[in-house]
Amino acid sequence: MTGRIVLGLGGTVDYELEWNAAAFQRLVDGYGIRLAEVEDDPPSAVPGGRGIVLAVLRSMRRGRGCECYVEDKSHLLAFDARFHHRVTLGGTGVRAALAMSRLGVASTVHLVSISDEVRRGLPQGVAHLCSAEEDSLDPHVIVQYPHGAAVRLVDGMVVAGRPNRVILVNDEPNERMVLSRGLPAALRQASAVLISGLNTMKRADDLRARLAELAGMLRGVPQGAPVVYEDAGFHDEALRAVVLETVPSLADAHSLNEDEARQYLGRQMDLTAPGDVAAMMEGLGEILGSPTVMVHTSRYAACIGAEAGLYRDAARAGCLMASTRFVNGDRYGRAEYDAVAVSPREPVGLALAAAPELRRAGVLIAPGYDARTSSPTTIGLGDAFIGGVMAHLAARTRSVASEGEPGRG
Repeated sequence: MTGRIVLGLGGTVDYELEWNAAAFQRLVDGYGIRLAEVEDDPPSAVPGGRGIVLAVLRSMRRGRGCECYVEDKSHLLAFDARFHHRVTLGGTGVRAALAMSRLGVASTVHLVSISDEVRRGLPQGVAHLCSAEEDSLDPHVIVQYPHGAAVRLVDGMVVAGRPNRVILVNDEPNERMVLSRGLPAALRQASAVLISGLNTMKRADDLRARLAELAGMLRGVPQGAPVVYEDAGFHDEALRAVVLETVPSLADAHSLNEDEARQYLGRQMDLTAPGDVAAMMEGLGEILGSPTVMVHTSRYAACIGAEAGLYRDAARAGCLMASTRFVNGDRYGRAEYDAVAVSPREPVGLALAAAPELRRAGVLIAPGYDARTSSPTTIGLGDAFIGGVMAHLAARTRSVASEGEPGRG
């Protein structure tokens, strides 16, 4: 099997804002925001400029990154215009492909929109399929704030306890998620497949139809080539259940971060306590129904299920890729990757890997790296993680697979 890694389903153009505390404070002052508003539960859709500012404040207050649908694109662009931004390419599959390409690993990405920004941004080692019939540009605006960022409200303060990001979106092509006619042929030659991006869809009927279409295409994936579903922040939380109707039968592993894990479980967990981590993984195994479940956090990745050992090994590569991005942003290659690889392992991850409670529960831990920097990158860490995972899985597939294997049936 010599095929490429196939990464879908959608890609984006991202405007990564440079954090400007004074500019953000002026917005907060102008809206007269009070602490009680920040404590309120977020709406399913952000209604306007004030709502955008509240979404960022809620993320800072709660210590969680998030992705939000903004009802009116003009408000999104007006917010962006108040800051300097850098144009990058986004979407989990695309960012995973870019991470792998910096280490010389080739892949094919499936896109649902295309523009000159995308054509210029994809490197030579990343091929693409696209379902769009004409160019369009619907940028995702990403606010990345640092640890300790402090914002003054009318009656209090909000201080960020950790660096994180808020993704603000109004993107019709990714809401529709039309599949390319060229995708089945790519899947028939794949060494590993990533499914992502379903979180942007809006209608349950459209999502079910797209999943049924995808299921037919995935039958052509060669036997032994792993299929991984990467979760995300859903614009409509009710659609998580729709995905779970089908994904367990399509994917060998369900991958998600700690925020998404909390969403499914409906409770907080102490991610440093062996008992809580074991309960989290056992609970997710029951809820998600996939053969293997993998949760990636800033300190480690945890795996449970039929192929926990395989995915724990892949997660080690994922942690290394994510840590390399955390330290270097987009400015890394093999030398920077190798430098992070010899840094110490994260202490909490090491402790959990040795915890007997987790071993008894069948939970395997891949400790992260205790990589430090004064200017961390928080955008795309989960995407870099899954890029490392997919590269590892594909390399293993190629090493054990023989030519002419049948499809999945």
